[in-house]
This record gives sequence, structure tokens and C-alpha cells, in this order.
Amino acid sequence: MKNLRQFKLIFGLFVITPLISCGHTNPTNASTTAKSNTPVIEANTKNSPAINSGTTDAELDKAKKDGKAVFLIITGTGTNINSAVTIAKEANDKLKKSVVVQLNRDDVANSSLVKKFGVASVTLPFILVISPKGVPVEGIPLDKATSDKLVKSVPSPKQDDVLFAVNEKKPVFIVVSKKTFTDKKTIVANCKAAISKAASNAAIVEIDFDDANEKAFLTQIGVSSPVNDKSVTVVINASGQITDTFTDTPTVEKLVAAVNKVTKTGGCCSHGKKCG
Repeated sequence: MKNLRQFKLIFGLFVITPLISCGHTNPTNASTTAKSNTPVIEANTKNSPAINSGTTDAELDKAKKDGKAVFLIITGTGTNINSAVTIAKEANDKLKKSVVVQLNRDDVANSSLVKKFGVASVTLPFILVISPKGVPVEGIPLDKATSDKLVKSVPSPKQDDVLFAVNEKKPVFIVVSKKTFTDKKTIVANCKAAISKAASNAAIVEIDFDDANEKAFLTQIGVSSPVNDKSVTVVINASGQITDTFTDTPTVEKLVAAVNKVTKTGGCCSHGKKCG
């Protein structure tokens, strides 16, 4: 992933959009003499609240393995991160399955992560929220950051499944149903057949209408309640766009057409504005 990306709901489309290109940039020159990849607090912030130690890569891998969200503090040589660490630790206290990690972008050992997350020119300090599945979902400059905003940006489990799939350039069939609905089995079978017929690597994500953890996500993708006791199928293409929503049992042909459909988007910023 070349740039930090996040999902935004724009004009009814679920699209992946560049985040950091929409402002908050402040180019800096990376140091070529840094020796360590250890995310330790800079000397001028030694009294800051403690954060995880160990290499950044190792900490991120461990968090993903443990199913924990990461509040990643992006810093540089000499950057004062006291306030950023305090906010991140407050968020960590509110969300138990999370960790706080530091990434010094001036350390050449972190160059691949800096490129991967697209944080080479963000204003420092900067807090990047990474989902439990390892997907960067929100980037917040210090002057906009609050612990509540960090916690709120962590996706629900099923939303994270969708984010992970699309981050891997995979289309997604979201099947929203209830245990009592008899059409779910046929819909899932049709989705599997569509994947085979389209030679697609699409993912199937099943969500229960009654799952309280997914209510906000379902509202975001336009599924607030079942229609006539029927399952709802939402199709997202490999670009992260919602292409179709079915309130009946979609045929294999309709599913194949939906997964291959490309919809025009309104630009990378909210309200259709173009990024600078």
C-alpha cells in the first residue's frame, strides 16, 4: 500500500481514499545516520508515559498476532511526543485490546514502514491507528487527536474483515442475515459459485443483524434492518466501492456482474472535493 488509506462513505459509495494527501503535510529530511529500529522515547521526552519497547516491526507483528489495535505514534529525531503519548495511552486505557507503539521515521531502519504507511511528510507528531488485522484505518495530527477519536476509529471485527480483504485488493460479498433466515445458505452458496465463475479471490463476510458490535458498520454500508425477513447482500469490488445491494436472493450471474462493476467516485476528500 503506497499511501495511508481509509474507507469513507461518499455519495453512497464505500471507497478507499488517500488520507494524508488531504493536508497536514510538512516535508522533513530523514536522517541517514540513525542506528536503531527500537521505538524508544526521544531523550527530550524521557518523562513521557511508557510505551512498548522492542522493534517497531516486531511490535506491529505481535499486535496483529494478538488481535490488538495499535496507536502508532509517528515521530522524528528531536520530536516532543509527550502530548501524543498521553493521548494514545488514554485511548489504550479505554480500549483494552490495544497497544501504543512509536515509529521514528528518521531512522533508516524504518524506511519500509514509512513508505508503507505513507507518513514521510506528515506533520509530527502524528498518530496512526492500525486495526487488529494490521490495516491502517485513520491518521490524526496531534492538534486534532483525542483519545475518544482514536478509540472510535478502530473498526468493528466484521468491518475489519472487510477492510483487510479490500486492502488485499479482494472484492467482498457481505451477507447480513439472522439465524432464523432460511435464505442465507443459498446466498452464501451463490457467492461461492460467483467467486469460482469469475475466477475471483473475493472474500465472504457474514454478519448477524443482531450483532450489536456491527450496528454502526451496517448503518455505514446502508443496511439498517432486514426487509421482509430476508437477508441482505452487499457487494464491494476490489477498489473498495459498493456496487450493489440485494434484498432478495441474488443469482450467481448478478453477483458476478456486481463484483466486476466499477463505479465512479467523487474524489478523495469529503463532499467530493479533490485533494491537493
